[in-house]
Amino acid sequence: MVATYLLPVQTALVLFPLVALVLMIPAAVVGYRRRGRAGGRTAVVFYAFVFYLLAIAMQTIVPLPDGSAYCTEPTYASSPQLRPFNFLDVIAQRGHGHFGPVALLHNPAVWTTALNVVMLVPLGVFLRYAARMRFLPAVLVAFGVSLFFELTQLTGLWFVYPCPYRLFSVDDLILNTAGGAVGWLAAGPLSKVLPELDAERDRRRYAAKVTVPRRLFALVTDLVAFTVLMAFVFGLLTLFGESLEHRRTLILVLGLVWFVLVPTLTGSTLGKRAMLLRVRRTNGRRAGPVSLAVRNGILLSPLWLLWLLMNLDWNVAAHPEQLLVPAGLLVSVLVVVVWSPLAILLDDEHRAPYERLTGTVNTAIVPEPAPRERVPEESRA
Repeated sequence: MVATYLLPVQTALVLFPLVALVLMIPAAVVGYRRRGRAGGRTAVVFYAFVFYLLAIAMQTIVPLPDGSAYCTEPTYASSPQLRPFNFLDVIAQRGHGHFGPVALLHNPAVWTTALNVVMLVPLGVFLRYAARMRFLPAVLVAFGVSLFFELTQLTGLWFVYPCPYRLFSVDDLILNTAGGAVGWLAAGPLSKVLPELDAERDRRRYAAKVTVPRRLFALVTDLVAFTVLMAFVFGLLTLFGESLEHRRTLILVLGLVWFVLVPTLTGSTLGKRAMLLRVRRTNGRRAGPVSLAVRNGILLSPLWLLWLLMNLDWNVAAHPEQLLVPAGLLVSVLVVVVWSPLAILLDDEHRAPYERLTGTVNTAIVPEPAPRERVPEESRA
């Protein structure tokens, strides 16, 4: 029995790094826009909650049945259990009518019932503690989550399998929803000992800071979004039967638009805008196209030199100058990957070499705080 419940947790542990990687950029965007930072207590709570959701989802799905042969004969899950509070009869049957403390502790039906309640207790805690949700909406969310899981079981993993392989039970809906309600109630006293999640306090403290993680998230966002854009454009061209013979020129044009033209006009690339950053000259004026081209050309040099290295028609005997490409790649890695982070961390002005060369600097875009509503004089009396 223990192994049955541990398998979903083990599966969640395997899948969690991949899920966290997918969610990292969206979570960072929300974090920097709401709180001025991507880390901190809120991030810990968020990723813990993601792991919890993944674990209870795996609890619903795994173990999977062995092939389609599973559905050739009726099983315990073939017919849904629609009788409310049937778990009381199951407990009585499994305990052979004994309800003493020792008998209940050794009754597997009691543990199954308790686990169905406990399953959504953390959800209720999160909805009150982190989402600031009221009781009734939180209970409805818990019911909705439980219903989704039960329908997943009833439909055979949403028709992946031709029959249900886990039992749909009304009792699970009742017990899961009760667990969500218990979690919401428990969050009241727990919130007095748990750290406070104050987004406004974080925003006041961190929104104006241009940190290394913030810059890195902006760069990664740009690279991911630019890759998606290229895949979309090339996909459209392929779909309409266009030749990709001039794909290098197209990549160059898209790169100039993304990393030079757009920030020249708006002050930010898409990634920097997502993290509320902009590039300015040290005198506070907007950076021009030349400085942006040099800045981003150096910053992205390891990538475009690697791309050039992989696409050259190598003939060193006839063109010894081709050796400049790997040499340049090595230098670019030293400048961008080694020198620049050290300069940002250790330099008083936190500026990378390519920023000093181009006279540019990252600055934070600090949104104006939402105005507080004024309380009428009559309501103060």
